[in-house]
Amino acid sequence: MATFHPLRIELHQEIHARPYPRIASPTLVSHLAIFSDEKELQREHDAINELARIFQVNGVASDASSYFENFGRFSLRWENHREFSTLTLIQPLVEGDFNHQHPLELLPKGWFDNYPGEVISATSIAICAEYDEKKVEQYLGARPIVATHLIGDQATVWTSLQLDNEGFTRFFLIENHFGQNQLGRIVIKILEIETYRQMALLGLPVAKKIAPEASQMGQQCAAILEQMTSVTNPEEESQLLQKLTRLSAEVERLRAASSYRFAATQAYADIVNSRINQLEQERVQGKAKLGEFLKRRFMPAIRTCKSVELQLENLSKRLTRASDLLRTRVEHTIAEQNQKLLESMNRRSQLQLRLQQTVEGLSVAAISYYLISLLKLFLHGMNDKRFHFDESLVLSISVPVVVLVIYWLVRKMRRHLLATPEED
Repeated sequence: MATFHPLRIELHQEIHARPYPRIASPTLVSHLAIFSDEKELQREHDAINELARIFQVNGVASDASSYFENFGRFSLRWENHREFSTLTLIQPLVEGDFNHQHPLELLPKGWFDNYPGEVISATSIAICAEYDEKKVEQYLGARPIVATHLIGDQATVWTSLQLDNEGFTRFFLIENHFGQNQLGRIVIKILEIETYRQMALLGLPVAKKIAPEASQMGQQCAAILEQMTSVTNPEEESQLLQKLTRLSAEVERLRAASSYRFAATQAYADIVNSRINQLEQERVQGKAKLGEFLKRRFMPAIRTCKSVELQLENLSKRLTRASDLLRTRVEHTIAEQNQKLLESMNRRSQLQLRLQQTVEGLSVAAISYYLISLLKLFLHGMNDKRFHFDESLVLSISVPVVVLVIYWLVRKMRRHLLATPEED
């Protein structure tokens, strides 16, 4: 019988893990994106649990990646996104007086000073139901240069996209009878646009730093390729191959150092574009649309990162092809040298064979001479009173027999030593 997968419930609950907040105007929303790594996760848990202890509410679980809790005067949302975390404070107001509200004044004094990480994005959104031009300009601190109707003119967002004295980017959102759930979705999308825009732009300094090195390496690669056409000796080929190898190592070092950042930049940029499209923007007369304004300044930076990434990738491919081509030439040169060496060894072998055959003839004569000498001594000792024979005649008959036998034995031994395993 089939059983349920152990991760079934966990995977199913993932779509409910981070619900949109319910927001009603007037409200002030303060949002911080904090750049950190997973090593700081426990310290973040400790800080949030300390805040929960002060306000006597439930804390965050040790294995949680998100947290939502009502702290009385405000609601707190904390989310961990591996590379960064976000803190969102939602503060309902009675009269909509936004100018006297500091984004972090609701937190205990000194609590945020001990929070781990570095703030990469800070956003504040004032939400009300009525448009007041003076109130908008007073809250933004400057004349808004961006204004956009959202979701079929059901809401309008105003911003100057300038940092205030506390380092926050301020938005003024005017909602027209939105439901609390829908208003919460709109607010989160605006916050995500600002957060992921900043995170995506982290790749731009990396691209600016790498671009001059990549261009210089491209020129070095072109110079090496040009030299390859005029190389004539193996020593120069080997030197060029070493240069290519060192250059390839440098290119791969740059790719390894930047690949994660560029991949993250592209992923964050895709989220920004998706959220902008989801807002269904319409132009406010005389003002720039939020999406158009951001894309006009945001997308060139993203294209710069992509351009440098492609430049490194193409340079790596060019160096690989050049290395393969040069390595083929070096291997061909080595093969020619080996062929010449084999021919030289073959000539030496033939010479050694002739010398061996000459030595064999001499060895046959020498061995035969010693054997006949021994035979002569033997016959001389046997030729006494009991045995009478012609010693000279026996020696004359024995000489060709001894020579032929020695020659046959030497030839047989040589054939045995030269025989192949198949012949054995």
